[in-house]
Amino acid sequence: MKKYLILAALALVAATACTKTDAPELSVTNASLKVDASGGKATFSVLSNTDWTVSFTKDTWYTLSATSGHGNGFVEITVEPYKDAGARSAAFTVEAGSLSQTVTLVQNAPAPPSEIASTEIRVPAMGGTFTADIPAGFNVTTNVYWPELLTVDKVEDGRITFTVASNPHAEKGIDAANHIYVYMSDGKTMLAQIDITQSWRNVEPGELLIEEVYFTGSPIEGSASPSTDQYIKLTNNSDHVIYADGVMFVTNYITGTITSVGAYLEYPELSDGLAVNNMYVIPGKGDEHPVAPGESLILALAAIDYTASYGDGETIIEGNPNAIDLSKADFEFYDENEIYPDTDNPDVENLEIWFKASATITSLHNRGFESYAIVIPPSGETAESILNNRHWTGTYYFHFREWNFDFDLAEEDVWVIPGEWVLDAVNCSLEDSFYQNPWPAAFDAGWTHAGEYDKDPDRFGKSVLRKSQGGKLVDTNNSTNDFTPNATPSLK
Repeated sequence: MKKYLILAALALVAATACTKTDAPELSVTNASLKVDASGGKATFSVLSNTDWTVSFTKDTWYTLSATSGHGNGFVEITVEPYKDAGARSAAFTVEAGSLSQTVTLVQNAPAPPSEIASTEIRVPAMGGTFTADIPAGFNVTTNVYWPELLTVDKVEDGRITFTVASNPHAEKGIDAANHIYVYMSDGKTMLAQIDITQSWRNVEPGELLIEEVYFTGSPIEGSASPSTDQYIKLTNNSDHVIYADGVMFVTNYITGTITSVGAYLEYPELSDGLAVNNMYVIPGKGDEHPVAPGESLILALAAIDYTASYGDGETIIEGNPNAIDLSKADFEFYDENEIYPDTDNPDVENLEIWFKASATITSLHNRGFESYAIVIPPSGETAESILNNRHWTGTYYFHFREWNFDFDLAEEDVWVIPGEWVLDAVNCSLEDSFYQNPWPAAFDAGWTHAGEYDKDPDRFGKSVLRKSQGGKLVDTNNSTNDFTPNATPSLK
């Protein structure tokens, strides 16, 4: 009986020993975690002999691979990229029974570039909406130098969109300046400066070019005279839309050709400007005549279909199958007068006349003794202000054999267009007649031609056509290099 009591006691002791619980244990490794601004992963290990949990304040910039476990384990924290100034942090509490450990996570702010990013942008007088690159990887705040004229519309990662009002100095021909300062989100650390120069004009030199001048007219079978189908082709050579409103077409006053008897004229030096007489302007208030990249405008001396008969009941001019249909031109030169009536195409907008030298109807010199330019005056200039304030004065001379005569320019119809207004110029002449370039070399250092000599009958039906290279028109300010002489007209 005693034996059985002893065995029962031993069994109870053994059972008690088997159900006894060990004391909880808890420790963590990598309790201080750091992640850079680009984000990524960070891991800490949990060493325990029992169940454990992780408690924390939920946030959107990190996620945990596990929030509980049993025994030894690890927790991986995935951290989103960070763009604000100043580090951010989070704390995680690991608990096992009555034991707890704290893990801290710090994400550094993005480091600013070693140098402030600098961008220069030139915008047209009419203003508009534009974009610029800024350093990526930052939340930013902006400050504008002249907020009355510029607003920041949108800031994206690495990109800013802003709108510029019209240039308040455009009428005076003065550029305006503005600046956008880009800071980190603390408003103190500068990341970028965008310097915006706003032109006083909507078209810059080299953007709109004279691609072609067809001045010879088309040959008429059985006639020594050509048709009067003449045009100028202006082409957008830029990579953006431009507006041709206000662009002025002018012809030279200075004679660059010598007469057949050897007489010539000598003018005073004009180094930075154009001496002109005819002035015709594309109408519009600034945004009425867009020209897309690579697109063109045709200025017809008369917007007529020269291949068909035209005229009124009294005078009919027969159509010329060799001629060009200009009835779909973009603009025409319409010289309204009672003595020499011009033909007006009501479907084609007329150029504004600021001055015409001819008492009859303006035409291009069909022998090629004329030079042409396109310019853009400041918006404050008018026909009256040019005619009243920009007359060329001085003395010019007529030379013929032993005779020399001087004349007063003040008595001539000639005005000086400032060089800063000039967009493009082309000089035309002939080998047997050229003696001086009517345009300063800065605007055209050479000349081009249609015909090989004065009154060459083979010139009819030929134009001077600008060369192209790599999808762009060639523009070296030298028509000898830039133009193909005796070219086939592009409208044929």
